[in-house]
Amino acid sequence: MQFQSNANTNSFLFALAALLLISSPSSPASAAYPDRPIRIVVPFAPGGGTDVVARTMAQEMAKDLGASIIIENKPGAGTIIGTQAVATSDPDGYTLLMGTFANAVNPSLKAKLPYDPHADFAAVALIARSFNIVVVNPKSPYHSIADLIAAARAEPEKLSYGTYGTGTSAHLAGELFKNLAKINLTTVPYKGLLISVDHYKFI
Repeated sequence: MQFQSNANTNSFLFALAALLLISSPSSPASAAYPDRPIRIVVPFAPGGGTDVVARTMAQEMAKDLGASIIIENKPGAGTIIGTQAVATSDPDGYTLLMGTFANAVNPSLKAKLPYDPHADFAAVALIARSFNIVVVNPKSPYHSIADLIAAARAEPEKLSYGTYGTGTSAHLAGELFKNLAKINLTTVPYKGLLISVDHYKFI
C-alpha cells in the first residue's frame, strides 16, 4: 500500500489494494477454482469510491472467471468491522477484502485489533488510486481554502468536516490540514463517502 503527501496542495494519494485471506497450508487444493460464488467485502457503505471500484472490478472478474461475484458492504469502525469479517471467514480464497489506506493506519491508531493485519492477510493486487479533495455546499460562503482557513480562525469551534471513517486517508488528510493551517475543525466520521457528502450538502 502506498501513501504520499504533497505539502503544496495538501492532497493525499492513496492506493486501494485487494487483500486475500491467506489459505491454510493444510487446506486441500480445490479441483476447479472457482466452483462457487466469490464474496468481496467492502468495509464502507455503498456508493463511495471503494464500493464503485469493487463493483467495477467484480463485473470483469465475473466475465474472466465465469463465476458469480458478490459485493458485501460492511461499514463501520474505520473499516475494522469489514476487515474482521474477512479475517474470521474460511481461508479458502472465496472471501476477498477491498483494503484501503486504513488497513495500514489502524494498527497505529488501535492498541488492539480483532485480527492480525500482517498474518491474516496477503496483498493480491493494487487496484486503483484516488485523491482526497475538499468540497463544500455550493451555497456556502467558502469559495477557496483561504476562505475556509479564515472562517475557522475567526470561529474556532464552529466548523466541522466529514470523513469516511476514523483512520481513513480523508481523516489523516484533514488532521494534517488542520495542523498545517493551525486551525481547529471538528472531525465527524461517517460509514462511507456518500453518507458524508449527503449530510454536508445540506449544511
